[in-house]
Amino acid sequence: MKKRLKYLLAVFTVLMFSVVIVPAFVLCTIYPNKYAAEIGEAADEFGLSRSLVKSVVWAESRFDPHATSHKGAKGLMQLMPETFDMCANALGLRGSNIYDVNTSLRCGCYYLSILIEKFDGNVTAALMAYNAGETNAKRFLDGEKIFPETKKYLSDIDRAQKVYGFFQFGIRD
Repeated sequence: MKKRLKYLLAVFTVLMFSVVIVPAFVLCTIYPNKYAAEIGEAADEFGLSRSLVKSVVWAESRFDPHATSHKGAKGLMQLMPETFDMCANALGLRGSNIYDVNTSLRCGCYYLSILIEKFDGNVTAALMAYNAGETNAKRFLDGEKIFPETKKYLSDIDRAQKVYGFFQFGIRD
């Protein structure tokens, strides 16, 4: 009886490890929770969902504060230098470093909040504008075909937001 109990316990432990621990580890590797405090602060400042901001950071830079795109977007939130300068000036951050985590997050959240307001609360439209520009987002909304890159971007953010939302566990979003 003791051998059987030990065997069942061993089987249960292996099952738990493979069913719960390994997938959780993989999810946390793919969707890290870096800069959680900084993201929370910036999201709260501009009335944005924390899981949305984490998802944008994940989709834009994979949490690399020194990321630079082939088109010239920079930092965690991947802002174009002109957009960053506009946001930094509006927030009184003139002369700030685009690669600074807090500055990138504040400017990116500020800009995203402006886009959400411009598109009357339509977050999907704001995300299209964040990715492809306001003019293209308006054309997409008018029925033009969405760029494949933008379609993938929206899908990536949707998936990431589901993961980040799931792992909030009662933490204010």
